[in-house]
Amino acid sequence: MGFLDDVQASLNRGVAGANRGVESMKLKSQLNDANKRRSQLAAQLGASLYEATKDDESFRAGREQLYDGIAQIDQERSNIQAQLDEIERQAAESAQAAAQIECPFCHTRMSATDLFCAGCGKPMAEVQAALASAAPAPAPAPAPVEGPTCPGCGAPVNEGDAFCMSCGAKL
Repeated sequence: MGFLDDVQASLNRGVAGANRGVESMKLKSQLNDANKRRSQLAAQLGASLYEATKDDESFRAGREQLYDGIAQIDQERSNIQAQLDEIERQAAESAQAAAQIECPFCHTRMSATDLFCAGCGKPMAEVQAALASAAPAPAPAPAPVEGPTCPGCGAPVNEGDAFCMSCGAKL
């Protein structure tokens, strides 16, 4: 029985070691999460203190380089955001210019930025008013199904099918 006891003891040590490893990984993950939350709160605190003290010379004393660096980065961020806004504006203009509509009077394709229809000469305001007042065409009614249908969903089924291929109901 000594051999089996040794094997059992080895297995128990292995399981205990694995459990310690798992517990250690869980605790390290929790510690990492707590550190991230602390860093986020510290950053929020720093940002709020910067906003509250940036114009107070007594707080700036000795920290001018930090305050000036943050102000410079804020200006850089503002410039980058202005550039992004300009790119988005240009993209919207480009998309509008590329949009094609069909004149409801003569069915000529025209750009949404055209002032007049090239086919009939109607002004864009008239074309847009006609498009806005046109009611969307109702969807065509489904054609009646000939042959056997599923009693559950009404889908067409084949003769001899045991189940509906649309809803799975037993036929």
